[in-house]
Amino acid sequence: MEERFEVCPHDVLPGKTMVEYWRRGKFVAGIYPHQDGIRIVSKFITGVTEDPSYPQAIVIKLEGC
Repeated sequence: MEERFEVCPHDVLPGKTMVEYWRRGKFVAGIYPHQDGIRIVSKFITGVTEDPSYPQAIVIKLEGC
């Protein structure tokens, strides 16, 4: 499965950069700075789980893409 990340300017927030996540040539999610941390947006998010390992992380499930 082809997956890639691209860094590009944010269309709505001038001067900000975002990361786009692409799977099989289809845009899946965007990641960009937010006042409280980062924001991940996608119409494919089906759930989030916490990974308590070190360093602590979350796993965002993306289905149907």
